Amino acid sequence: FRARVLFARTQLSRAPNSRRRGARRSMDYDDGDLVALPAFHLAASSGDGGFEIDAEGNGPPPGYGESGGSSELYVPELIQRFVVYFNKQIRERNVAEIHFIYENTYHKLTDRFYKTSPWPPAEAIAPLVDESPVFMMLYKELYYRHIYAKLQPTLDQRFESWENYGVIFDYLLTQQPPVAGAAGSLDLPNQWLWDLTDEYIYQFQDFCRWRSRLKTKTVDELDQLRENEQLYSPVTVLRTLQKLVARSGVLATLVAEGSCSAEAAANAAKVAAGGVAPIGEANGAFASSNLYRMLGYFALVGQLRVHVLLGDYRLALRCAAPLDLTKRGPFTRVTACHIAVCYYLGWSYLMSRRYVDATRSLSNCLIYLQRTRAYLQRSSQYDALQKMKEQMFGALAICLCLCPQPVDDNLLSALNDKFADKIARMGRGDEGAYDELFSFACPKFVSPCAPDYGSLSEQANEAYRLQLRLFLAEARQSAQLPTVRTYLALYSAIELSKLAGYLEATPAEFHAKLQHVKHKAQQLVWQGGEPLSGARVSSLSELNFCVCDTRVLVSLNRPTKRYSEFFIRSYKKFDQLLVSLTPAA
Repeated sequence: FRARVLFARTQLSRAPNSRRRGARRSMDYDDGDLVALPAFHLAASSGDGGFEIDAEGNGPPPGYGESGGSSELYVPELIQRFVVYFNKQIRERNVAEIHFIYENTYHKLTDRFYKTSPWPPAEAIAPLVDESPVFMMLYKELYYRHIYAKLQPTLDQRFESWENYGVIFDYLLTQQPPVAGAAGSLDLPNQWLWDLTDEYIYQFQDFCRWRSRLKTKTVDELDQLRENEQLYSPVTVLRTLQKLVARSGVLATLVAEGSCSAEAAANAAKVAAGGVAPIGEANGAFASSNLYRMLGYFALVGQLRVHVLLGDYRLALRCAAPLDLTKRGPFTRVTACHIAVCYYLGWSYLMSRRYVDATRSLSNCLIYLQRTRAYLQRSSQYDALQKMKEQMFGALAICLCLCPQPVDDNLLSALNDKFADKIARMGRGDEGAYDELFSFACPKFVSPCAPDYGSLSEQANEAYRLQLRLFLAEARQSAQLPTVRTYLALYSAIELSKLAGYLEATPAEFHAKLQHVKHKAQQLVWQGGEPLSGARVSSLSELNFCVCDTRVLVSLNRPTKRYSEFFIRSYKKFDQLLVSLTPAA
């Protein structure tokens, strides 16, 4: 059996890349240590499953792994081969294979060898890759990200991870304009580029929250934090993201493609740069590279996220101006980025009291996720995507309680399954239900400044409590609005005193509540252009009322559901299916 396996490997290694990749994915080696090789190629160099031999014939350094080395630097033979093969693909800029390794093989090996322990440190794998600086910084990024995801990072590891991100971004920002086909240029799949930006912001967010828990810190940790207050600074994070945007030339590219106006791109650049227009790569030398173009675009989304975490929603919406939300923009190429854009944009609208726009942003994304549920279950990031999806459902429930809007029936059914009790309590004006759902659905806010290390009082949730206090003040003002709207929908004309009696209020008090309903119904609603723009309209699109002397006159304008479009789409779908099944003549 082993002889047959080795022969199959030999044939795969000699086959063309397209055939070899398809054959590899269809084979399942799971018999013994030698053949349990998940999803990456092994060349039959010596007949015993040796390392992958690259084009120059370089293999592992002689004597690597022999007795006498440190046990902390021990690397299993399978991981050694994987590292060598991974480095080869990065060096050859084989983006398709890098994506498959990154999304599949790496996670399989993690579950098998390092589910509860860190990967080997960079010093252990350095001899295998000739200490390649590019591969080493990328490997360290995966190494520290695994520690953050599966383990609890130490303070030194947090500092080292931050320094490694500095190395990565300095490398990208100091390179010469890439030349098509150049051997030395770096190229990575879009998923990795998004994860690189997303993890950079996540570690900033996690560190800001971690350092605020002063009661759990030792004296040595407090001293190190005082000496390194500049690390994980929000100013540094925003400046790095803006440098990536400027270097990539993505704003000029979006303007040229018609995805955003020149004014919106200029405003976004000035806002992100602190009011001064940055000097970008106007010649578009870097825009021709997919790595720089997509990394710059993801940095725009990162700016949106950082400003939401800091609680500056107006600035977040201004930074999102270059993102064209009316069509399938570049953010839809990575599902996690698509969800992040809709979630943080929806949350910015929610906290800006623009519930119609927040409902639209959240519901559109949730409908998409409901339809692609089977596809997303195959993703290695399914758990993280599912968690953000649940948060979006929570935010949508808040929006619909504060400002009822027509949404998809499937979403309403899912909302009732998840939050039926909380929705009922919020409808009765229960402030505790708003508090619970807000804490569940909100992002993890951070403070823009370091805590007072001389005080041991708990400061971890100061930013969250501030945002919660602002939200509850708005919810308190709107507590009885759903009840008033419900009573109004029951009548076409009714005496003001009679309607006030239902709510146990005097006619004067109820008249003030009706004015309050009219005032709260006036919102800015996005009608195209920049996300911050909008026209002031009434959110009571289905319910109009006026007070005439002592009577309240109500008119309902409920749109008639049209089912013809559904049947037409279904007919076209089945017609295309029949055409595809009909054999060619």
